[in-house]
Amino acid sequence: MARYVEMAIGSPSRRGTLVPYDDMWDIVYEAGQTQAIYRSVYIYDEEGLDFVQKNKTVKSFLGTRHIDEIPIDVDKGDNTDEYTHSMTKDILAFCESEYNLKDGNYQCFFSGTGYHIMLAGDNFNFKSDNELPYVVKQTMLQAFPNFKLDPSVYSRTAIIRMAHTLNIKSQLFKVPISRDELMNGTYPDIQHLAQTRRTAYMGTELWGDGNMESTICTDIPEVKAMGKVSENTNVVPCIQTIYNRGAEKGSRNHSIMRVASHFRRHGIPSDATKAAMLHWNNNQLNPQIVIDKVESTYNYGYKYGCNDALLKTVCSPKCVYYKNKDYLVDVKTSSSLQSELQERLETDFSGRAIDLSKMFGLEDKDCTIYPGELVTIFGPTGANKTTLAQNIALGYDFHQNVINKEWQLPTLFLSLELSGWYMHRRNLQIASGMSKEDVSKDSKNVGKMYGHLLEHVVMQTISPSPDLIQKQVRDLQPKLVIVDYIDLVETPPHIRGEYEQIKYISHYLSNLAVNMDIIIIQVSQVSREYSRNQILDIYAGKGSGAIENASRKVIGINGKQDSSEKTVELFKNSDGDLFTVDLDWTPSFRLPRRV
Repeated sequence: MARYVEMAIGSPSRRGTLVPYDDMWDIVYEAGQTQAIYRSVYIYDEEGLDFVQKNKTVKSFLGTRHIDEIPIDVDKGDNTDEYTHSMTKDILAFCESEYNLKDGNYQCFFSGTGYHIMLAGDNFNFKSDNELPYVVKQTMLQAFPNFKLDPSVYSRTAIIRMAHTLNIKSQLFKVPISRDELMNGTYPDIQHLAQTRRTAYMGTELWGDGNMESTICTDIPEVKAMGKVSENTNVVPCIQTIYNRGAEKGSRNHSIMRVASHFRRHGIPSDATKAAMLHWNNNQLNPQIVIDKVESTYNYGYKYGCNDALLKTVCSPKCVYYKNKDYLVDVKTSSSLQSELQERLETDFSGRAIDLSKMFGLEDKDCTIYPGELVTIFGPTGANKTTLAQNIALGYDFHQNVINKEWQLPTLFLSLELSGWYMHRRNLQIASGMSKEDVSKDSKNVGKMYGHLLEHVVMQTISPSPDLIQKQVRDLQPKLVIVDYIDLVETPPHIRGEYEQIKYISHYLSNLAVNMDIIIIQVSQVSREYSRNQILDIYAGKGSGAIENASRKVIGINGKQDSSEKTVELFKNSDGDLFTVDLDWTPSFRLPRRV
């Protein structure tokens, strides 16, 4: 049987190519010195190859998959390096004590931030078929009940970075480490090993003798006839309506996710939800699609409130949430709120938040943008709204006039007005501090010298719908999304009028920021009233009432198009201080603070 793996060179977004299994290490050896390289967790045969060659993606492939190594991904996340190291040791010790695994049944890797433990497929002897990803996921969660394994690494389309390739963020390599190095070494020792590639360990072949075969979970939710389930008719009747009317063509996928989200919020296990939704589906959609939709809803924690476009179509005045439209708000006890507060206060937001105080050199101010917040930047034409958003995205220190790479977050920049190449040139100008002329004169070398300061930014220039924005966020997993500007985002046909459109988009983005735990910055224009009065305040933005209600922070930037002098004012800060700073526009598109 011919074997193929999906590979992506440089970025996970560059996937969609299957290569022969035996060729993947050659690719790593050639390109891994300077780039991250990813491979699919699962292996494909000729059936998968034919599908990908025709469709350019494995996303919708529901055929047979195979697996050679099963990963355990110990992601650092918000944890300390020491805690992550200790957790990895605990998992490995559990493998050895509980399942009698030996060195060679597994291989350990330092990923550049966290750790991967790769278990030999022969430890399990999984059967290759179209349900393999579900079986692998259920098996791993059942085999390691005391550890919060990341289930997404076992999804049908999961990819993982390969050994001996560069972690762009940490500038360290993913390297194999021995059992002794993991269990007895310190984190600084392991970090030192990752400074260079350990190619002597290239392509270590693992073996197994079925020690974990007894853990295999093959239980697929069965579809059984269900009696009528009654719920108070004044408690989210919209969900009851969607479930009771069955799988209607045109809204089936969205309906599954709304019902599954409701079930998840009420503590119903995912397997029970799958069984319910398979019954609801009545064989209209492929059962695997139903299962995948439920899994993604549970894995990513999607929530849908009263302003969701689909739920609004079946909204009922009888609902307890009807008046306030607050179904996204959970009723919580004082004790649970205290726990949430403590967790919030103890959370390390480094690498996830934007500290405007530091960016602008305002030591006496408290103005940090946290995950889950929508921020609006608005101003008149020529005030440099987009430039301000670019400077923030690139981690520009407005006070010191330098780029601080530590302030950069993985960013999805939706440039809906300006072309991609133009925005990239401006980004190069900001990164290098050069003028348009200097960058254009030698763009290739400038790109080589300063391109590493832009690697965290991906750009989309096609005007998207809100649902497409959500899909891009789900696929790309950015920490920061910038929408420039919201007037160009598509809205459903029934949303009419400028104010209603801005209200719809702003609340959609606000909910998306909360649900995906990311920062979203939307850029907006000023109103006609501003054009007449020339006074920039919180009421000057287009659809200002809707923007103010949806945004945790509102930033205004003002200044004439033919003047380098700009003023930035934080008009709203829900949990912190306000400020005003004066900036100077420069030919490099940097906006240094005027002191």
